[in-house]
Amino acid sequence: MLTAGPLVALLMLSIAAAYGAWRFWCAHALTGCRLALLASGISLLAPLSALSLIPLDRNGTHVQASLPAVGAVAAAGFVLSRTRRVAPLTLGLWLPTAVGQWRQGQPAPLSSLIETLLGPPAAAHASRTAALAESLAEPLSIARADADDMVLAALLHALGTPLAPAAAPSCPPAAASRAIAANVLRRVPGCQPVAAAIAAAGERWDGSGPLGLSGEAVPVAARIIAVADAFDRASENGLAPARAAIRQGSGTAYDPVVVSELLHMFREWPGAATA
Repeated sequence: MLTAGPLVALLMLSIAAAYGAWRFWCAHALTGCRLALLASGISLLAPLSALSLIPLDRNGTHVQASLPAVGAVAAAGFVLSRTRRVAPLTLGLWLPTAVGQWRQGQPAPLSSLIETLLGPPAAAHASRTAALAESLAEPLSIARADADDMVLAALLHALGTPLAPAAAPSCPPAAASRAIAANVLRRVPGCQPVAAAIAAAGERWDGSGPLGLSGEAVPVAARIIAVADAFDRASENGLAPARAAIRQGSGTAYDPVVVSELLHMFREWPGAATA
């Protein structure tokens, strides 16, 4: 006879496996990861197969026999969800949660995720780029909510790099990588402005960028990120070369107002001699 104990155990394990299936499906919907789709299917089919035996199993033999299999599927799903070796799966599972925590003033999970996906050097560059962009928000009269979206975009501007075919984590991300990052972030609740800033971060002031946007048609967040990103990369060779590189691109690659504010932050006006 089928007793309550095995039935309750099967239901609990089935709920755990179904929750894992839902999470893996969300990860697949976010990044298109095929491993997440496969894991979602297995996590859902195993408990459904076991539950379908209940009406036919009067003595409980089949239900009890199915408990280890369903438990193994639930446990394997949990372990797989914790691995951080498959970039699309990791990104799909943890990005929405990490972004939500970041908006609540808990930056550590998102920082850890970025470092896992991009590696420490690229993650450090993203952090410095975000800090520069945030420093420019007030002098450029960027509203607080818009500034938060801009800083988040600066942190995630290279997010698509490990998802691009045959790409290695590096900055600046190629146009294809920016497009991937923007497409992923459009699916994250509340991140549409972040996606728009990343998509346009490769545009140039003179209109010669990939999308052909020019001047103030480029979102202001994208213009600020472009300057901050380029300045930080150029500063690897010293502050003076970084100032010179940004000054040289002013009015062609970069918004001259943003360049002026950034150089002023480092006590250097656009027309001054290189220090």
